[in-house]
Amino acid sequence: MTVRVSKPEFNLREKLTELDYSTLPYDKIPPGGIVQSQVKYSNNTTYTTSLDGWVSLNTVGQVDYTMKITPRFLGSKLIFETDMTTMLNDDDGYVRYRLVDLNNPAGTTVFHANTYCGSAHYKVSTDDWIGYPVRAMGTVVHTGEHNLVLQARVKNGGTLSFSWSGSDYRIVRVTEIRQ
Repeated sequence: MTVRVSKPEFNLREKLTELDYSTLPYDKIPPGGIVQSQVKYSNNTTYTTSLDGWVSLNTVGQVDYTMKITPRFLGSKLIFETDMTTMLNDDDGYVRYRLVDLNNPAGTTVFHANTYCGSAHYKVSTDDWIGYPVRAMGTVVHTGEHNLVLQARVKNGGTLSFSWSGSDYRIVRVTEIRQ
């Protein structure tokens, strides 16, 4: 007994060209995959602070270490990355950094798991301009817009200056990674 199976003919090349590779649906992004990335420039100029309290680094036209992003997934990770060149005019002073989400429904909260996400200048000569990265990672707990703002706090005295160069820009980037 002979069985014949027939199926409609199709052109594989034609079918492949019909696929849309430019947009991957969010539900198809695998764990560890980049969901989205926001990038902008910040000035690194004409801003100083000597406060021993948290100061938001978002002065328009001077420094703007902030980013607004609306995450797609609860539980995903947001990675905030930037770098800066600064000077602190007190050799036993230092600066600490933290990242806050000003739009968190529970109120302004530190976005990363630890108290701080960076520090600089401890025991550095008072006339040295140093460049350093600041990076933070936190877990998404709400899918509304996040207003991530880098804050600085000067400890043990001195004035922190961002006045390295009026023609220098810094990249500020936030990347969402699905978990």
